[in-house]
Amino acid sequence: MEIGNYLDFDFLIRFLEGLQKFLGEDSEILIHDYRKGGSPKGGMITQFGKSIEPLKDSIQTFSNGPKDRFFKSFTTLIPDENGKIIGSVCVNLDVSQLLIAQNALQAFIQHPATDIHTPPATDMDALATKNVDDILQYYMNQAEALVGKPMSLMNKEEKIKALDYLDQKGVFKISKTSVLLCETLQISKYTLYNYLEEARSGRSDEEA
Repeated sequence: MEIGNYLDFDFLIRFLEGLQKFLGEDSEILIHDYRKGGSPKGGMITQFGKSIEPLKDSIQTFSNGPKDRFFKSFTTLIPDENGKIIGSVCVNLDVSQLLIAQNALQAFIQHPATDIHTPPATDMDALATKNVDDILQYYMNQAEALVGKPMSLMNKEEKIKALDYLDQKGVFKISKTSVLLCETLQISKYTLYNYLEEARSGRSDEEA
């Protein structure tokens, strides 16, 4: 049975087309049918076949995209007649330029703004239900919030600062970390570990 049978598809398409025009050319809206495979952004396909009940609310995420792009996204899952997840509607908005503008404004004002990315009371509260990939992405998002821009747009000093934060959180114990960080930071593995060594040396000097 087609995914359109589980919702008012004609209305949904008209609504999403209008929403995309409203958000502008920096946005994209996708409908995923998990039964046909693929891996939508955020990996929510891993929820395929599970109950919709604990995931009825839309899920907001931040992620890196190609060509120095950074996306703010939300995902709403689609259930079948038995309440089992079979797909999702995803809205992705490129906020790269907004982040750069935010950073420039804060530097100009020279007053510490309230950090809208402040994590929950403890990391364990935020990570209690996440898998290894989600944990790594969580800390990468926090590093970007700390620096004030996407990793792909950071200069050398900012990358070292981000790596210092990630190192202190122990993410380099996760097997995929170096590969993902090289892709996200757009640097080689050799450069990654040089930057990491600089971060550790700087921390050691401060602690001495």
